[in-house]
Amino acid sequence: MKKLLFVMFLVCVLTYSVSAQTVTTISAVQDTTGTGSGDSPFKDQVVTVEGVVSAEIWAFGSSYYIQDGSGPWSGVMVYDGGRENAYGDSIRITGTVVEYYGLTEIKDITEYVKLDSGKTVAPSLVTTGEIGTGAINSEAYEGVLVQVNNAVITNPDLGYGEWEIDDGSGPCRVDDAADYYFKPANYALVKSVVGVLNYNYNDTKIEPRLAWDVVEGGDFTRIQRIQQVRTSDLLRTPIDGLSDVSYATNPEDPFNAAEFPGDTVKVRGVVTMPTGLSYAGAGIKFLFSEIGGGPWSSLLSYNPDSTLYPALFEGDIIEMQGYITEYRTTQSNMTEFWLIGGVIDIVDFGQPIPDPDLVNTGDIRLPVTAEQWGTCLVYVKDATAVDINPTPYELFAVDDGTGSLLIDDDSDSLSNYPDPPTGTIADSIRGWIYHHYGSYADSTTYVLEPLYPSDIVWGAGPPAISNYMRGTGIPTPSDAVTVSVDVATNLTIAETAVHYKVGDGAYTKIVMNNTEGDTYSGDIPAQAAGSFVNYFITTTDVQGQSTMTPPDTSKLNYCYPVTDGTLSIADIQYTPWELADSPFEGVNVEITGIVTTDTAANNNYDTYVIQDAEGPLNGIFTFGINANLNRGDEITVYGTVTDYNADWHYKWDNNTTILVDSFKAVSSGNAMDAVPVLTGDLNGESEAVESYEGTSVRIENATLMSINSYDATFDDGSGTCLVDDDMISANFFTNKSEGYLYAFGDTLRPGDKVDMIQGVFLFSFGTYKIEVRDVNDYGSSVGVDANFVRIPLSYKLEQNFPNPFNPETRIYFEIPDAQQVKVVIYNMLGQKVRTLINDGFNPGFHVINWDGCDDSGNIVPTGIYIYRIKAGSFIASKKMMMMK
Repeated sequence: MKKLLFVMFLVCVLTYSVSAQTVTTISAVQDTTGTGSGDSPFKDQVVTVEGVVSAEIWAFGSSYYIQDGSGPWSGVMVYDGGRENAYGDSIRITGTVVEYYGLTEIKDITEYVKLDSGKTVAPSLVTTGEIGTGAINSEAYEGVLVQVNNAVITNPDLGYGEWEIDDGSGPCRVDDAADYYFKPANYALVKSVVGVLNYNYNDTKIEPRLAWDVVEGGDFTRIQRIQQVRTSDLLRTPIDGLSDVSYATNPEDPFNAAEFPGDTVKVRGVVTMPTGLSYAGAGIKFLFSEIGGGPWSSLLSYNPDSTLYPALFEGDIIEMQGYITEYRTTQSNMTEFWLIGGVIDIVDFGQPIPDPDLVNTGDIRLPVTAEQWGTCLVYVKDATAVDINPTPYELFAVDDGTGSLLIDDDSDSLSNYPDPPTGTIADSIRGWIYHHYGSYADSTTYVLEPLYPSDIVWGAGPPAISNYMRGTGIPTPSDAVTVSVDVATNLTIAETAVHYKVGDGAYTKIVMNNTEGDTYSGDIPAQAAGSFVNYFITTTDVQGQSTMTPPDTSKLNYCYPVTDGTLSIADIQYTPWELADSPFEGVNVEITGIVTTDTAANNNYDTYVIQDAEGPLNGIFTFGINANLNRGDEITVYGTVTDYNADWHYKWDNNTTILVDSFKAVSSGNAMDAVPVLTGDLNGESEAVESYEGTSVRIENATLMSINSYDATFDDGSGTCLVDDDMISANFFTNKSEGYLYAFGDTLRPGDKVDMIQGVFLFSFGTYKIEVRDVNDYGSSVGVDANFVRIPLSYKLEQNFPNPFNPETRIYFEIPDAQQVKVVIYNMLGQKVRTLINDGFNPGFHVINWDGCDDSGNIVPTGIYIYRIKAGSFIASKKMMMMK
């Protein structure tokens, strides 16, 4: 009776009231001291307890552990399948205390309240002898987070994943209910083991929660201990972008290892990606893995000094010393190993590398399933190509039915990898998982990086069309036009056909013949003069898989006009399609026109412009004429039509031009007046803008809106357009620092109005603009626009154009106030490549050019670069791709 009264008194002391609920301490539930029984005094009773989660549910499936203090009797297991919680959550639960084969647990949870988060639970330091099965404190520490130090592994395999350790005080079991990626047979001892103490199958055992809990003996830290993080942290990562960082980094700043290096560790592994294979800017990088592979088993090592690492090959066994840091790109964090001491020991070579693990494409979309495979070799199988060039930086996306996965070309061996047709099925794609850039919102932060073209094995996907050709360059009414393509397939082609229509008529199909090898050709019948023919080509295999070129016929067809053999400039320039080049791309032509620019303009801008009529579509640029010509000269040129200029990609690409082989003078003194247009017609957003390319245009009664870095903005009320001075050497120029436009004696400032400006209209360096040629292209200032309202500006960094680019691109930005502006180019590893500007800028829209060179004047390699702007307190960055 006295013993019962003592127990009842103890229970009363160890309970308290919270909001009309009685909260029982965990020690009251667990402590059996003086009861004469191993069962909880609250067995089969409903209790409310509070505690901090010491082992989250994600580690053990249907159970988690909580503690409300430290030391004996302070922890308990909660059986609560389906619950979501995280290490460090402070919770209050109500449930029933049960004894499950000797283990006290709380189950049948009727209330679960999260009180707080971010708490920590310090493990209780114990000896193996006091917590082993039947030992003096094994019952007291049941459910408690414990730690043992410096123990010998006395039996690496007790069966069922259990192993035995002894610190000299007696043996203790360690179990593998959670994944912590440790192979006891590979080690003689452990420096420490942390875990919750569990009891099942008549034995007490430590349950480590993750790799971080087991510190192996010896000199080397296993990679899984560096890489693995808790599932709850992975679930938080898409929200905060930070929680997936390695626990081996310095918590003060895991992204700034130069100032806050983490602990020094030694690692040993097998090289799985050699040096020199994948893009590293001016630096060097490689991948290495634990010998056995598996989740969390691989690391990337990078150094900005490419001479610091030796040449490493696949299968090299290496040892090195360094620290762990995180390389941050937008939302993504890439765990990296940084060498210290400058020595990588190659202890063996030619060894096998771990077999890649099979994953689903949908596994590599969000951190909770993807992060474990970071830098590891994996493969997907039976995945369909669902998107070609889904971003400017990735090759294509594949989906095995579980979700789309981006395939990237970080490896130099894939720099010219051909696009597969949409719908092609990959038997397998092997590579490593790269976590950088992208967005968690659209699951693009993880990509699969094949190392070699042979890592991508295509199955029987749709046939591929290439090498399109039109046999007749300038079709006339007597010409049937032969078109041909090459068709590649792993199956048998059932049909290849050309589908054509004349004007707005219906499409007619003509089956093409297999003439030789993979080549198919077909004839479009002759059409009447003045007809305009549009067409596309399809091919279908015996399984019904089809491919079409052009791939989107709503935006692009192949096309040509039917003429009597004499072309006008409009014939060359006109196409009804949004994405089309000239119908005469690559064709040798003869064109007669009036020169609208003189030798001075040609000296400054390397081109003569000719027109054969006034108005849109009637002008074209000519390259290769070295003679002195005057405005008004009539000439006939002989050359090749192209929309691409190998010498001046960025300056001239997207303008239709003639590369002149020869020319002859016809007459002189001819007039070709500029056509009046609205400024809004010359805006880059206008549907009509491209039709004015190469023609002389005139704007009237327009107001100067802003002074930009290289040009000026005008508006007549219909929308803005740009006016530039690249064709003239003096007397017409902008002064951005003083904020004015000097125009043949007039000094114009924003708000001033001019009666007329004219010139040649073109697209160059990423923008459409009027190029003033001489004093005759400018009228005069007519005062200040009384209704002038300065263009509203904000701080904004625009996407560069073109992108991808080679070798030049332009970067656009906008600032509302005068600021010191700095724009710097970085490579993907955060190294500064080039400081483009560091200067004062006036308010307005500005464009700066990058020629693809670094600060030393060297052309940068193919790859993704970051350009970053700082203007006052405004900081922004965007990605761009250099593609050689």
